Amino acid sequence: MFLTNGQVADIHCTHISHDLIEVESPIGLQGSKKVKLELNAMQEGKRLLIKAICIPSADILNEHDKHYVKMSFHRISEQERTFIDKFVKAHS
Repeated sequence: MFLTNGQVADIHCTHISHDLIEVESPIGLQGSKKVKLELNAMQEGKRLLIKAICIPSADILNEHDKHYVKMSFHRISEQERTFIDKFVKAHS
């Protein structure tokens, strides 16, 4: 996760859907209105580096001293969205 102030954080995805993603991060958004997200994804042995611009809607400090960040996809390629849709369908 890349913030607009230049900070970078390794994240863990906790939920993903066609339009939104929820992640756990060691740092909060620190005022970032948009976030560049790079996520290594794997589905049925196929790997894809998902790159997207996201708009955050929540940043909550959880009980593990990590930030729960909820974001909607603002800019994402059709190939990446199709990959996510297949992943969601396989896990629902």
